[in-house]
Amino acid sequence: MLLQIRYPLLQSIRRLFSNKNEAIHRIVYSSSTNIWFNLATEEWLSKTIKPNEHILFLWQNDKCVIIGRNQNPWKECFLERMESDGVLLARRRSGGGAVYQDLGNTCFTFLISQANHKLDKHLNSKILLDALSSEFNIEARAEGRNDLVYGPQKRKFSGSAYQNTQQFALHHGTLITNVDTTAMKKYLNPNKEKLMSKGVDSVQARVINLCEINSSINHKDLCSAIEKSYRQTYSNDSIPPAQALSREVLDSIPELHAAYKLYNDLQWRFGQTFSFTHEYERRFPWGTISIGIVSERDGIIHTCEIYSDSLYVNMINRLKENFIGQIYTGESIRQACQRARNQVETEQEKSMIDDVQAWVLTQI
Repeated sequence: MLLQIRYPLLQSIRRLFSNKNEAIHRIVYSSSTNIWFNLATEEWLSKTIKPNEHILFLWQNDKCVIIGRNQNPWKECFLERMESDGVLLARRRSGGGAVYQDLGNTCFTFLISQANHKLDKHLNSKILLDALSSEFNIEARAEGRNDLVYGPQKRKFSGSAYQNTQQFALHHGTLITNVDTTAMKKYLNPNKEKLMSKGVDSVQARVINLCEINSSINHKDLCSAIEKSYRQTYSNDSIPPAQALSREVLDSIPELHAAYKLYNDLQWRFGQTFSFTHEYERRFPWGTISIGIVSERDGIIHTCEIYSDSLYVNMINRLKENFIGQIYTGESIRQACQRARNQVETEQEKSMIDDVQAWVLTQI
């Protein structure tokens, strides 16, 4: 009789300890296409992750350029073109290179609590590759540290980046389904001589849209395929239905709102930059002008030297004075030029400043 009582008790104790480290899965979709908001959501998920929790986060962004944690936006992007076309600049916390995204991209995040588990980036890649193979008949493979490629020419359609902390590990990236490749060339800077910088360079890789392989692929179906592959991979675990996070719901969460303010902040996007120098020169009908900009890590113009053979010394001095202390963006340069314009007396000087403004904006 005593054994009969003890045996179920021992079974219960074993179950208690065996379930202690059992993975808890969560699949999350974002309904927002704002890059700052989605990065904030990703950060909120990582900071609130529970012990043993595994999260698959699927999302999509409208037109934006995302740079790595230690990259220089002036080196990697054509900022004035982006500003004019409404393309957002975002800086992520993870490393890696600059990427252009639009609604032809599908973004994924594998997030895991490191309390009792470790991130397996090879398994994550397999989940993505299995989704493409089983649902779209696309046979691809992992290449190098963080790329997924197709065909003998190893054309890249996915890149990843990673972040590790004591609390969590994160593996995120993008799958290119039907991205505007002309926009990639327009907004990402392939000219490695543009700036002298201590930052990290992006690697310009030959890419392929997945729709070139299978024209039926789209964001919604691809997300469903990834979710299905994820569930099959962890078929021994209990996985609840996917959760859709709306902008309205998440706006009410103070921690997420604070993260959104950070990613939207000019200081975060431009100020997390190593020191750099930008020099350029042009001949105008009224004279030659050379400009040298020096910024020290925070994206602010600390030193500005302007050399010219123009007879209008006052105009040159006013430009220099108004450039110093400004963040090196198109809008700040416009405002600085307008202030200088208001400080000169002749219409000819004002016209020269307009020339300089139009020219400088093409260099940023």
